[in-house]
Amino acid sequence: MRCRTLARELRSRGAEIRFICRQQPGDLIELLRQEFQVLVLPPLGAVASSSPLEGRPLYAAWLGCSQQQDAADCLAALAQAGINSAQWLVVDHYGIDASWERALREGLGSEPPPQLLVIDDLADRTHSCELLLDQNFFGAATQQRYGGLVPPQCRQLLGPQYALLGPEYALLHPLVPPRTELRRVLVFFGGVDPANYTCQAIKALMVPELAHLAVDVVLGLQCPHRQAVESLVAQRPHTTLHGPQPSLAGLIARADLAIGAGGATTWERACLGLPSVVMPIAANQLPFSEALAAGGLIHLLLDPADLVSELGTIEPHLLAQSQNCQGLTDGWGAQRLATALLGVERPLRLKPVSCADESLLLRWANDPQVRERSFSADQISVEAHHNWFQAGLVNSDRLQFIGSDIQGCSLGQVRFDRLADGEDSPVAVIDISVDRSAQGHGVGAELLRLALRALEDTWGSAVMAQADVLETNKASRALFVRSGFSPVPPPVSRCDSLSLPPGRITLLSDENSWLNAYLPELVIALQQRGHALRWIHEPARLAPGDVCLLLSCGQLLSAEQLAMHRHNLVVHESDLPRGQGWSPMTWQILEGVSCIPISLFEAVADLDAGPIHLQTSINLNGNELVDEWRQLQAEATINLCLQWVDNYQDLINSAHPQTGEASHYRRRRPADSRLDPERTLAEQFELLRVVDNDRYPAFFEWRGRRYGLGIQAAPLQYL
Repeated sequence: MRCRTLARELRSRGAEIRFICRQQPGDLIELLRQEFQVLVLPPLGAVASSSPLEGRPLYAAWLGCSQQQDAADCLAALAQAGINSAQWLVVDHYGIDASWERALREGLGSEPPPQLLVIDDLADRTHSCELLLDQNFFGAATQQRYGGLVPPQCRQLLGPQYALLGPEYALLHPLVPPRTELRRVLVFFGGVDPANYTCQAIKALMVPELAHLAVDVVLGLQCPHRQAVESLVAQRPHTTLHGPQPSLAGLIARADLAIGAGGATTWERACLGLPSVVMPIAANQLPFSEALAAGGLIHLLLDPADLVSELGTIEPHLLAQSQNCQGLTDGWGAQRLATALLGVERPLRLKPVSCADESLLLRWANDPQVRERSFSADQISVEAHHNWFQAGLVNSDRLQFIGSDIQGCSLGQVRFDRLADGEDSPVAVIDISVDRSAQGHGVGAELLRLALRALEDTWGSAVMAQADVLETNKASRALFVRSGFSPVPPPVSRCDSLSLPPGRITLLSDENSWLNAYLPELVIALQQRGHALRWIHEPARLAPGDVCLLLSCGQLLSAEQLAMHRHNLVVHESDLPRGQGWSPMTWQILEGVSCIPISLFEAVADLDAGPIHLQTSINLNGNELVDEWRQLQAEATINLCLQWVDNYQDLINSAHPQTGEASHYRRRRPADSRLDPERTLAEQFELLRVVDNDRYPAFFEWRGRRYGLGIQAAPLQYL
């Protein structure tokens, strides 16, 4: 059902949704067909086993066939439906791993290939995906469980803040008060409850000391114990039996305590601050239930016989558990995941921080990626954060804002702390963080712009904003540089010999390009030369200016877009017109070339066909791997751009047209990283030099399986 929740949110944002399901007993195909198109895979016979299965063999058996056959069946169903491309593939099945995921991606064969979102709970197998969701809580281990199981560039959305809940939960989250008195109990063990925990819970609630409690019992239509449950409900006063509910939110909001299983309903209860006695009904529910119990967030009960004694002691703990569990999730998980998939719903809005934001801010502050880029890598304790947060609410020298999308989903924060540096030069130090789901969508820059405007409105224009950023935090440094902040040390004197008069320069690069890690160096150098810089990733955001640098930009500009700047410059790694097209340096390394020409030319409407301003070359030893020759390429790119700027008057009239016969390189694909196991490594070393271990790793197929192969330079003493 969590996929249906996500599908509804994606559809509300304009996405076209298709489900692929295999027909089998107990499936939800007809339920899904009420809202979505479902591609149905043919039924398969049950997998026979001489002994009960558990763990990975059990999950693999759920698939009903091999992953290769299932992938082939899915591709056939898509082809029959006329679907040959997709922006995203969403995979939610415990029996599927990276081999199936690669087969689907490659089998579609679309350009660009679809991206994959994997929804998982188990962390017991590898995945080949761009995005992974695990909405469960495992205490301190929550953020580390998928190390080595997903590609390094995979964005991991981990924890209950990403739990896929219906929109009614986010609406009710700030409105439901904490529980302080036990008056009403909700009993729900899922739609089937094969072990009949529902009857055991009702019997426990029938003891005289609990007879005054009102009880709501929810039972699914497929429960095999319905008659027994109905009989007990009829015997107990103040007890109501409910059938399947479109949403449990109303019953959860009314209750003071829940007795139930440890599945997805855990996060619905937590969102609305409902204390819970949890009795896990499946093996995969136990680990995160134990972690929740260790954190004081639920009452875990492994033996149903102990339920009566547990209920007799729970009331004094209601308030603490209600407040604690409500901090696990604010109900916006589906919206955050949709943001990661489709982008941000703008416009963004700022609101002042309130008491309700304390847990959210602690989660952002303790994100491992945030701690790694902070001046202190230590995790922040709940107590220390609470004291700091409460003091900040009444501190007149602190401004803090939450940034949210048009629906109200919180996506980031900006904080200003005003320093006591005297009246003449007040300084406000900035702290900014963006939720993982919204990273890569320009949220940081937009929140910073809005917050700086709010800073000026509140404290006046005399306050100088200052950002303290680690040298190694390239993403934050790039954000502030793009937002107009001057680096320290201050810019060099404009009296230096600058052939290009200070002007407006736009830097346009692809959003996911590896070159972006090096471009802040170029941005800073150009700012030091007195130029105003804009760094963007989408041609649609172009604005009129003097020079546009198209670096690692795979997007062609229209004539109208080219006309926005006096000069549009491209750096291309070939001796143009030979080697026009895609990834010229990669292709030349594969051809065994050791001296790679680099050309800086003026962009025109035709691909890579404009007049050449400057040329240089990169000399390779023949043993450089991808990160090493990319660094040489980045340095050559930056040097060519600065050479053109510094010698503008000399170069502007000396550009010469391309001459000779043109040749073209095609775009490389992941399949181009395939190794031939019948050939030696020496014969294929050039291919190993150009593969990217993270984005398109080397692989080979042998005896019906696919194997990945990483490569890195090792010190001689390890050889």
